[in-house]
Amino acid sequence: MAAAVSSVVRRVEELGDLAQAHIQQLSEAAGEDDHFLIRASAALEKLKLLCGEEKECSNPSNLLELYTQAILDMTYFEENKLVDEDFPEDSSSQKVKELISFLSEPEILVKENNTHPKHCNLLGDELLEWWPVSHFPLWLSQTSLLSLGPLPLP
Repeated sequence: MAAAVSSVVRRVEELGDLAQAHIQQLSEAAGEDDHFLIRASAALEKLKLLCGEEKECSNPSNLLELYTQAILDMTYFEENKLVDEDFPEDSSSQKVKELISFLSEPEILVKENNTHPKHCNLLGDELLEWWPVSHFPLWLSQTSLLSLGPLPLP
């Protein structure tokens, strides 16, 4: 059991470091402080601190919740940017795939460690409502939404 917890802690910490680097790039590119990027960065900094504390690391649900909140804040910023730019043809497809990848990581972590949110309440209620996001990639691949182009205005 301790080895499984240690594995989760290491993986969440690795993913947190990758997300923090991505947030840094987004902040530099934006050229201004964004509320959601600041919140995401703060959650990841707290995650890093908790991973260094032996007592807190025994509960991976706290770490996963922080990581998930950071990812939701970061991807919200990126989604808004895509909307503001009217989904540029040259980059939006790749950006959506990247967002889906980031949004899928929490569920992948839970599945890899044989846990389920119904049984161990890994995510808070606010985050749990976003949980089915992992089903979106399957739908996207089946419908090829991005190839449809812009939708006509009513």
